[in-house]
Amino acid sequence: MPHNLRSPMKCRFGLAYFFWIGACGTGVVGDLPSDSAADGDAHQPDASVDASIADAKPAVDDAPADSVVADVGGTCYDRLTAHGINYKKTTARGVVDAVNVTDAVINGVGFHATTTSNPLTDPIACEFVLTLYDLAAVLKKHNVVSVGSLGSYCYRCCCAWSETNFCRGLNDPEPDCTKDGYSTHSWGRAIDIRYIKFVDGTSADINTTTDWVQSTDATCDVAMAKQTGMSAKLYSILCEAASIKIFENLLTPNYNSAHRNHWHLDTDKSGPVTSTFVKGLNNAPLMSQPARVDTGDQQGSCGDE
Repeated sequence: MPHNLRSPMKCRFGLAYFFWIGACGTGVVGDLPSDSAADGDAHQPDASVDASIADAKPAVDDAPADSVVADVGGTCYDRLTAHGINYKKTTARGVVDAVNVTDAVINGVGFHATTTSNPLTDPIACEFVLTLYDLAAVLKKHNVVSVGSLGSYCYRCCCAWSETNFCRGLNDPEPDCTKDGYSTHSWGRAIDIRYIKFVDGTSADINTTTDWVQSTDATCDVAMAKQTGMSAKLYSILCEAASIKIFENLLTPNYNSAHRNHWHLDTDKSGPVTSTFVKGLNNAPLMSQPARVDTGDQQGSCGDE
């Protein structure tokens, strides 16, 4: 089974002034909030593109073979070591078992900061690193050698970074997230991916509307079937990652203005993934009903993010 189904966990911290839009939850942090959903990107979105919104829930339940590694037992840190992942422990508000991954490569795929060759510097929940290990197995099947991330961690409220909703550090006062809940980036259990590089040297930018062609159809159903070229590759990758249920929420440029330039992938605030949504404006699974479509920028949809 995928790594993030093996041992539940929770989270704690906030990175400095990255322009984040992260995944969101409800609840109040004394320790940790009680609920969580997904939100925008860790960084400020590119709002120049206005597209429509769609839902879909994938049906496939099979994990790629090389993502299923024998459980070595012990702590999450033990599992990182067993899988050859180099890391150092750190402390981050909101993040349980926070680590910094010191090498960019996880399971044969580079996870870089934007378009650089640098590893991600964000504190990440140890269990989420194992989720990235499973994601790498999917990426390799599609001949991906590296991805560029807009960020993973930012302790703040949903929905978008602002001068008053900024990434909190250890010594900052607790934000009032009563209205929209906490971003799932607050727990170090989310990543925003924009850039993808393939083994043949080609690359994709999810912010480019020809690389990811936005659609108002169900993302992993009608919309995916309509894609060609690079967009078909990207839809295929995203929807296979959804199908193996290693993430709770997968948000794409089809979702809203806060996500026009990236994929947001999260495992919610704690515990194993129990359901997977490639989401639109409602939380309902869509395999048994027509795709719900809502058009325009949905800045008020934090509760569904």
